[in-house]
Amino acid sequence: MNKNHKIKGIIFDIDGTLILNGQALLGAIETINILRKAGILLRFVTNTTTRTSEQLGSSLRVLNFNIQDDEIVTSVSACIKFINKNYPKKLGFLAIPETITPQFSMIKQTKDNPDFVVLGDLDEAFDYAVLNQVFNYVRAGAQLITFHSNLYFFREEKTWLDSGAFTFALEKATGKKAFVTGKPASEMFESAVTSMGLNKNEVIVIGDDVLTDIQGAHNSGLIGYLVATGKFKHEHLIEYHITPEHYLHNIRDIINILDIDE
Repeated sequence: MNKNHKIKGIIFDIDGTLILNGQALLGAIETINILRKAGILLRFVTNTTTRTSEQLGSSLRVLNFNIQDDEIVTSVSACIKFINKNYPKKLGFLAIPETITPQFSMIKQTKDNPDFVVLGDLDEAFDYAVLNQVFNYVRAGAQLITFHSNLYFFREEKTWLDSGAFTFALEKATGKKAFVTGKPASEMFESAVTSMGLNKNEVIVIGDDVLTDIQGAHNSGLIGYLVATGKFKHEHLIEYHITPEHYLHNIRDIINILDIDE
């Protein structure tokens, strides 16, 4: 039972918080199960762009996580909602991986003076030609839209340069700000809160990335808890003024903080 009746929902980051290098982190599966038993509503937010919510849900269930597809909010789904709301009759250019292009089938596209450009995680497909093409579209007036601003990510137990690095370069070169639909933008977190039917003072955020998860929580008026896994570094505690009560040595610590019976 949740004795801390104020907190009724938790928004979890996925990669680096629940899983790392394709494996469940210590205590993560157990923590999710205990929270569900206590009646806590859960949502899972991710800046991963190569897989849909359904694909992510399936891979998490293979690892024995009790997580449903409709509980997962991705930066891609947030991007599509943003375009449909703000550019319903406009033409765009998509610089995104082929694996997710079917999700954008309703978006009208052009290579001739687009109104907006979506820049996604092209990984090895990032080259001078595509970056220069996007650069010139934005200089001509197109709005740059990106899924997230992550500088790097983990894969195969190594760190890899992420699309956020290219986004910052394009912002510097064009003098124009990109609109980010994923973390740390508030839209993703607020969408998760709304889907739970809760107020912001009833929801907390747990993540390993102080720049996207914790800053994203703050941007949305939510309290964030930094967990010591994934991208966490001890110097972040001092550098970003993370107080001891908002630091989790292990994800399972949240059970004690909320005073939940096991």
